[in-house]
Amino acid sequence: MKFKVKLLLTGLFAGATVYGQDIKTDNLLKTHLDSLVHEAATNYLQKPHTFDLAIGVYSTGTSHEYNYHKGSGPLPTGKTYYGIGSVAKTFAGWMLANALVEKKMKLNDDIRKYLPGKYPNLEYKGHPVHIADLASHTSAMPGLSKDYSDKFMESLTKSKPETLSHFFEEYTADSLFSDMHHFKLDTIPGTKYHYNGNAIMVLIAILQRVYHRPYPELISAYLKQHYNMLHTRTQLTKAEEREILQGHDETGKVPPLVIDKGFRAAPTMLSTPDDMLKFVKANLDKKDPVTSLSHQVTFTKPDGMQLGLNWMMGKEDNGFRYIMHTGRDGFGFTALCFMYPDQQAGIVIMVNDSTGEDSVSELKDVIVAKMFN
Repeated sequence: MKFKVKLLLTGLFAGATVYGQDIKTDNLLKTHLDSLVHEAATNYLQKPHTFDLAIGVYSTGTSHEYNYHKGSGPLPTGKTYYGIGSVAKTFAGWMLANALVEKKMKLNDDIRKYLPGKYPNLEYKGHPVHIADLASHTSAMPGLSKDYSDKFMESLTKSKPETLSHFFEEYTADSLFSDMHHFKLDTIPGTKYHYNGNAIMVLIAILQRVYHRPYPELISAYLKQHYNMLHTRTQLTKAEEREILQGHDETGKVPPLVIDKGFRAAPTMLSTPDDMLKFVKANLDKKDPVTSLSHQVTFTKPDGMQLGLNWMMGKEDNGFRYIMHTGRDGFGFTALCFMYPDQQAGIVIMVNDSTGEDSVSELKDVIVAKMFN
């Protein structure tokens, strides 16, 4: 391990050097938590293709935020946007829970109740797909709304960003509803877990019909009104897109920022460390009927992992219960969100690399193992 800790002359930041590259941070190194986060963060930043890292810890009513940057350039802040990948699915679960609380839907409703037209194909041996199945990855529906050849997908990855953006944006909720007439279920819905972003897009399309409002507007307004989350959105303005951090793929290259504005694959969302700490706090509020309902167990996998409304739940090796989701997107970001309801604590990690959710989970493990000692 080749890094040395040094205090910068301003006295406001504690920094380090990793393989000759300076690390900037707003970690003041005053508390035990500060120190253990700093040690874990500087170790993580030894990865050659990681340049920006945000770690947020919520514990006993207090939020702690740490931002890091390796190399030249400015230090990101709590208002810096990161892609959060599949953590976006949990926000769709929140909106579903809200619809349930408002009695606009029921978990055991046949999804065809909310679809335009008739879909006799959306059942298996007389068993329909229920709303709960969409949010627990047990819908038995295909993982993609359309089948694409390997040749087509290879050519698509080489396309210009404008072509990719159009490819996603042209596929609307109506496109999805049309293709759903050709879906074939492979088993009885609600009986087999298969991670499925396409099913979440079906849920989002249904939520739009229930609320008579586009999902980007629906989720942004809900987060702003109920949780004062002003910077968590499915889309950014052009000015905000120009200011977002650059993501990095597995080789360190900067992929184009292509935000999926359609219904082809899985939900996309961008957020900030400030907002994600508010998200953690909200999900630890046992008095909030919406967040509590989003954690309701809808399915249990053979390995013991439980599914809520797009949340995954289980126990750490030390026995602590957790509620979690991780995510990695296509433009170079990885994110993690873990809550520990019994300890009223949580942690969020956001990085601009694509080294994978396992790598970020290992960083979380190092911090959490010492945080509760």
